[in-house]
Amino acid sequence: MTTARTPDEILYRKLLAERYGPLDRLEAERFPAAADSVERGLGASEEQWRRQVREIATRYGWTLQYHTVDSRRSDPGWPDEVLGHPAQRRTLFVEFKTDTGRIRPAQRIWLAHLADSGLEVALWRPRDLPTVLQVLGPGRHRAVLPTDFRRPAA
Repeated sequence: MTTARTPDEILYRKLLAERYGPLDRLEAERFPAAADSVERGLGASEEQWRRQVREIATRYGWTLQYHTVDSRRSDPGWPDEVLGHPAQRRTLFVEFKTDTGRIRPAQRIWLAHLADSGLEVALWRPRDLPTVLQVLGPGRHRAVLPTDFRRPAA
């Protein structure tokens, strides 16, 4: 029995199929974010997830993309990716985590500061794919931190 897919899931599967070919069982194992289960992103590394989102962003016109390749030599806490969409005049700061990944204190401080300064900030996990598509896609939804995001103590 197959479950009904949302338009966002259909689009994501199409994007993966265009990039990697038909999604058979082996492909679903290699790219868990495309699996049909509710836990579709479990098992994907943070880097795999970041690259998938970056590909989606590119398709939707987010042509300015910045990622610090080796953050060990940078100050701690800066978000993983900064995306810019010149036509929409939008800049988005994104921290990527696996579905079970933890946010470090310095990351929490930076995310809260950027959001409190009025900038678009997101904390995205593989389970947030529908939100990712709404923010990056033609719907132009504004990125916000999750409702359960704990702000650092002042």
